[in-house]
Amino acid sequence: MGFWKNYGFTLALLAGVAVGAVCGMVWGEGTAVVRPVGDLFLDVVFVLIVPLVAFSMSSAAVKVCRSGMAWRLLGTTLGVFLLMSVVAALLTYVLVMVWNPFQAADPETFLAGLGPEGGGGGRPSLKAAVAASLLPLIGASVVAGILVALLGERGRRVADFLDRASALTVRVMQFVMYAAPVCLGCYFAWTVGSLGSTILGGYADAVLVYVVAGLVVFFLVNSGWVALCGGRSRVGRYWRGIVPPSLMAVATSSSAVCLPLNMAAATGMGVRPLISDSVIPLGTNIHKDGSTMVGVVKVVFLLSVFGAVAPSWGDLFQVVGVALLVGTVMGAVPTGGMTGELLVCTLFGYAPEMAAILMVFSTLIDIPATLLNVAGNVVAAVVVDRWTLPGGPGVRSTGCSARL
Repeated sequence: MGFWKNYGFTLALLAGVAVGAVCGMVWGEGTAVVRPVGDLFLDVVFVLIVPLVAFSMSSAAVKVCRSGMAWRLLGTTLGVFLLMSVVAALLTYVLVMVWNPFQAADPETFLAGLGPEGGGGGRPSLKAAVAASLLPLIGASVVAGILVALLGERGRRVADFLDRASALTVRVMQFVMYAAPVCLGCYFAWTVGSLGSTILGGYADAVLVYVVAGLVVFFLVNSGWVALCGGRSRVGRYWRGIVPPSLMAVATSSSAVCLPLNMAAATGMGVRPLISDSVIPLGTNIHKDGSTMVGVVKVVFLLSVFGAVAPSWGDLFQVVGVALLVGTVMGAVPTGGMTGELLVCTLFGYAPEMAAILMVFSTLIDIPATLLNVAGNVVAAVVVDRWTLPGGPGVRSTGCSARL
């Protein structure tokens, strides 16, 4: 009974994703018939994400402000985000410089694969609408929480409401998640069925390079960060807790939909709720190690296949800098994926039409990139939690002044 209580959801989710993958490989495009089941589930989750983020961020802002560690937490969080992304980008660049399979690639292979469809037009989906509003929602929620804290005793009832509303939203989300194994299995079946043949084309080398770099970061680098902040015992708790959000990331290719599982995983690893409720929603938008690594591979891919001169070690800072910018754009701007592709083409002097080639690559590695983004935010919460403890290496607190 205890085993099923601890691991039942994880095993059911894993079984659903595995069955979906098999069905996608067997029936291919025919799996489109079950896609609406997955779409309906994701729509429900995205609807709940809005109040979840609003209430949890506002409540967390109130608690942070009252605890006297607001500036310390913000500074440490942003520093951890930047440090982790730089390490991931540097590792990826070293890998593609040591093993660069793109130099022998035929440019015509990729030019022939360009489709006529563009990246815009049409009615925006619910997922796009939520993604477009998430960053402003976080900002507004934090400001609201700070203002409630500044009211002092007069704002106590509002603070209690925010805390209870956050708990209620989490409970509703947990209830919806009972349908995740079946619904995500249907969605993943369609994903595998629609993309399975594309990956066998000329993009296979680029995907392979990214997957190898991703495995190193996911298993070794992330474990190293956690070990530095809690020793071997915390590494074990990390790997027990990271499985559900990882499976959700693989099945949905969405960092936002993994928010509730990420927050629960971080709390289960011993991260204070104050930290997980603040760091993870913010990191979902502006901290994306996987997207930064994608930026590195995109730039090296573009320069190696279509450039007059192959990239060298001298391009390290330029490539990593652009990758960090692309990772931030993809997280913080609506339809940021295409914006990131256009940014890469513009900075390196390529025609905007080349962005379509990079967009195909982005689609193919969307799943592993999302997995790295999701796992990286849990790791960031662990690191921030350690560095903001009394006596930790975070900056000194100045608190939230009650003077407006």
